[in-house]
Amino acid sequence: MTQKVGIRQIAKLAGVSIGTVSKAFNPESKAGIYMSSETRQRIFEVARKFNYTPNYGATLLRQKSSRTIGFAAALPSENLATPLSGYTLRLLNGLLPAAAAEGYQILQLTGQDYSRYLDTRRIDALAFVGFRPNDNPRRLEMIGMFEHLNRNRYPYVVFNNTCEELELPSIRLDNRYGMKLIADHLIERQFPTVGFVGELQDDPSTTSILRLAYLREFLAGSPVRLAEEACLNGPGPWGTEPREGLHCHRDGRRAVAFLAENKRLPRILVCSNDEFAEGVVRGAADYGIRIPEELAIIGFDGKPTTEYLVPTLTTVEQPLEEFGRQAFAYLMRRMEDPDYMEDIVIKPTLLVRESSRHDI
Repeated sequence: MTQKVGIRQIAKLAGVSIGTVSKAFNPESKAGIYMSSETRQRIFEVARKFNYTPNYGATLLRQKSSRTIGFAAALPSENLATPLSGYTLRLLNGLLPAAAAEGYQILQLTGQDYSRYLDTRRIDALAFVGFRPNDNPRRLEMIGMFEHLNRNRYPYVVFNNTCEELELPSIRLDNRYGMKLIADHLIERQFPTVGFVGELQDDPSTTSILRLAYLREFLAGSPVRLAEEACLNGPGPWGTEPREGLHCHRDGRRAVAFLAENKRLPRILVCSNDEFAEGVVRGAADYGIRIPEELAIIGFDGKPTTEYLVPTLTTVEQPLEEFGRQAFAYLMRRMEDPDYMEDIVIKPTLLVRESSRHDI
């Protein structure tokens, strides 16, 4: 049986210092130790021979850092939610490389009071995704958690959300500007009527509520009529149903069914996100409605897959990868300066494609 040895024995057998062995297994270490690839390979060969692995826990205690960023993609109460949507994966596509470049790893968290990970130093910082402090049944509990984070000056950031009761460090999209881009496009293309598809559930998110309100604001007084009878968001005669996660393709499909069967279809539907828009495309196919000849569509988010739909989808693009990169930079600054607090607002762009074509 191979004898279990420690770092001192590995260093002695490899003919190097203890610090050199530590550096070999932790290349991100700031220790000013140079080693050749031959030396590193020799250390690894000795380590394999004697079944040596570093004591990660002891390393964390010495460094007082876990080199880990927590990534919370669902509310603590949403254990059954599907957190890794295309939206969250795009955020990770920006966050992961930025973290890896500085020797950090990402730990996905679900279904718990996430503040305890910071209390126990299991993670150094925390990023919240889809965290709805304004519209969820455990709102007061969530506010209490944010108050705990602020009181302890923990480094954290919230993607695309704010809270009326307290200041939150956030990186969010300028939704008002995004809806202005859509309204200007509708007016330029001279669409006669427009409807809106949001979340067909009892408690729609603040994001969907605001996007409809902004669309209403920017179309007021224009030749384009916002058909209120074709604006579906929240509970209504179209019905609601439980779902997993916050966004669901079924909402778009059910919206088309309701509008078509009740003869309320407008000339174009603006959707609160691309998932709803994809559902609208499927619903239009169910009823033999041609896109964009009979029903035009605009989405929101800029999912990469939307340029492969037939027809390609006009959508407002959120630079989510950039959100992820900026989040990591923000968290690093918060770790350096716990008093730093900022609400970062990023402007989107409109990707005009085939689905909003309107031949006048």
